[in-house]
Amino acid sequence: MMTQGEIRQMIMQITHGNLRWCNPTDPINLKKAESLGVDYFTAESAEEVLDDIISDLTRFQDELRIESSFQSAQL
Repeated sequence: MMTQGEIRQMIMQITHGNLRWCNPTDPINLKKAESLGVDYFTAESAEEVLDDIISDLTRFQDELRIESSFQSAQL
């Protein structure tokens, strides 16, 4: 079972990982902008990233619930 600290860390990682795709100053987007010959580039819009964050956090929440159910069943 994950600790509260591990859960917080996972939430931050999920959020940060997704936010990279809509941040024009993130290295992944700067590299793509350079290859396209433009100043700025984002792989996704902020709205798309928000959808991704919500989906990923919901999936993570479901995993935590399943893990908790398994732990309860073993009691």
